[in-house]
Amino acid sequence: MQSPFVPTIIQSVGLACVPVDDMPPNTSLARKPVAAAIVTITRRGDGHRDAVVKSVSDARELEWPLPVLIDDALVGGAPTIIADSDRDVLTTEAASRRFFAEPKLGALAKGQGVIDPAAMLGERHDEAALCRRLGIPANLVPDMDVGRWWNRNAPVAVEDVALTAAVSRLVLWAHFASFQSAEPDPFFETLLPLRERLMELEADHPGLKPFLASRPFHRAASFASFYREYRAKRDAGDTEARWVTFEDGQSYV
Repeated sequence: MQSPFVPTIIQSVGLACVPVDDMPPNTSLARKPVAAAIVTITRRGDGHRDAVVKSVSDARELEWPLPVLIDDALVGGAPTIIADSDRDVLTTEAASRRFFAEPKLGALAKGQGVIDPAAMLGERHDEAALCRRLGIPANLVPDMDVGRWWNRNAPVAVEDVALTAAVSRLVLWAHFASFQSAEPDPFFETLLPLRERLMELEADHPGLKPFLASRPFHRAASFASFYREYRAKRDAGDTEARWVTFEDGQSYV
């Protein structure tokens, strides 16, 4: 579906960080990223969208450092959803590896194409509280807990922390993008392909189960047929087609 209200590619980044000693508390300098997840929604040539999930970590001593892995996983020039606090942490970590070249992270550090979903309402809100208010699971694990869980020989648990953060930010963006455009497209074009991908992953990643059981994903599944019918009419040039409203007497679940 050729929706003009959703970018061809949009990506979301989540981090899992451990505390750094002897640094000012509650600052980006006091956090070191050990794992990251990048969730990307891409539109195929036929108009359908796919969700791609990539998890990376500093899992072995001889592995490339995390900023290089993230730079490779990002799509250059695509809008990137990331919290400003995580962007600061990633910028600090990448700068400390200055003998590597990471052009996509450099653009991210300068704010090119960056979207902080917690600031889309005009001021930055507490991300976890904002997700709870909208019924979005937000597993924002404290750095101290990540530090206790982090194990180079078993990085999956910490990678899942980053993955749930990336997913919750992507869903948060979809809510606000739909609201600001007054169109259902960002919500459905994001949650429907994302739901399919999470259903494939939930057996190995139990932290994703709360998303599939949440109110936003139930709404997306319940109204998928309504949305596809609406989008098909718009794609066919029907300018009179409109999305359902509360005045239409629809039963929202």
